[in-house]
This record gives sequence, C-alpha cells and structure tokens, in this order.
Amino acid sequence: MTRAVASPLCDADLVRLDSSGAAFAVRVPVRGDDPYLRGHFPDLAVFPGVFVVEALCRAMAGAAGGRPPELVELRSVRFLAPLLDGDTLTLTVRAEESPGGWDVRAVAYRADGTTTAKLRALFAAAGAGDG
Repeated sequence: MTRAVASPLCDADLVRLDSSGAAFAVRVPVRGDDPYLRGHFPDLAVFPGVFVVEALCRAMAGAAGGRPPELVELRSVRFLAPLLDGDTLTLTVRAEESPGGWDVRAVAYRADGTTTAKLRALFAAAGAGDG
C-alpha cells in the first residue's frame, strides 16, 4: 500500500535578491495547526530545525529552475532562536559556485528580525552524481 505524503513546506515563496542568482531568499509561514507541527511540543508549536534545512533545499531547487541540486554536505548548522506559531521564516541564501556545485551560506530570520539559524552547506550540481 502506498501512502500519499504531503510536503511540509508547500507555502514556500522564493524571492530573488540580485540579478546574478547568487543571492535569494525563501519565506515560509509557521502555522501551529499544520499537521507536521502537532506532535512537536503540542502546546507550543515549534518549527523543527530539519524544516529550516528543507527550506534551504527548496530555495536551492527554486533558484536552479530545473533539476534541483543535491545537498551533499551540511557543513554547519546553528539554531539560535525558535520559530513559533504565527512567525514567518525568511531564509536568505548566498550561493558561490564551486567545482561541481555550490558552497552555500544561509541565515534564517523571524519576522521580528531575530536570527533563528545559520547554515553552511555544499550542494552538487543537478545530475553530477548520475552516470
């Protein structure tokens, strides 16, 4: 039996920050009534850190426009403040081309400007591992 699986970030919104495509942002609303957040501190819905990483992957896929690049290595992640029900995650991303992919740095913010996370990752170009 196959179960349908919904994506937790269906409301992600990609925004270009510069014309080169090297800087962009993704915005994701945090909704406490979302089925994905129900079991994550039921009386205080906290946006899971793995969703911040997923937002980064979505941002890279949206910026690529075609086949999404593959997350190869999550070099560092620091979670600094929680994202709660009613917040909006804004993840600003700067991607520098490197051999075979991109070296990516990202910073996550809440709507009040509080930095919630800092990430550094390596993405391989789409199809780099095919063969």
